[in-house]
Amino acid sequence: MSTRELTAATFEETVTGEGIVLVDFWAEWCGPCKQFGPVFEAAAEANPDIVFGKVDTEAEQQLAGQAGISSIPTLMLFRDGILLFNQAGALPPQALGDVIRQARELDMDEVRRQAGAAQQAAEGGEIGLDDFAAAHATGAYVLDVREDHEFTAGHVPGAVHVPMNDVPGRLADLPADEPFFVICASGSRSRQVVDYLRGQGLSAFNVTEGTGGWAQRGWPLER
Repeated sequence: MSTRELTAATFEETVTGEGIVLVDFWAEWCGPCKQFGPVFEAAAEANPDIVFGKVDTEAEQQLAGQAGISSIPTLMLFRDGILLFNQAGALPPQALGDVIRQARELDMDEVRRQAGAAQQAAEGGEIGLDDFAAAHATGAYVLDVREDHEFTAGHVPGAVHVPMNDVPGRLADLPADEPFFVICASGSRSRQVVDYLRGQGLSAFNVTEGTGGWAQRGWPLER
């Protein structure tokens, strides 16, 4: 099966469908993207039951921004609508094959059970990195409450910066009618902020492993 071009109009419908969906975020000017392109195409031919989508980040800049793309190529893998893999960099054929094999071998009942447990945690205002990454990929609002020097050293793409002590005076700037996510370095300070915000009636969620956990996954940071 050949690859298909994805746009802002087709991305969400595609990645939330049943089965495995791989998405390659690329651009024509990107050398590593051109190197990875044939690898991605070959994998598509070898796995006709999998959807292989490509997003041209130049043509779909808004979509790339919503997905938190700051380095290309970036590869995302979804299965049954759940984001399982999100990594920047061109993978060699064997590594891409390993990612696909591992996705095929997953016990999705167990994955969904874990997702259910994560949902329970979310009801208490906590959200794990994988669920946060999935929300972030669809353009969720992210509030980074670290200090200035921490934020400039590296932050989750698209995060809005309001230092912890400034939050009470900036409530009017925060989303009042939709859930949003609060992040710090490790989840400690953001937990305090979330408790405060929920007390103000806002639908805030604490990213439990923080920016440190995001970086440890190898996911991109903006500076």
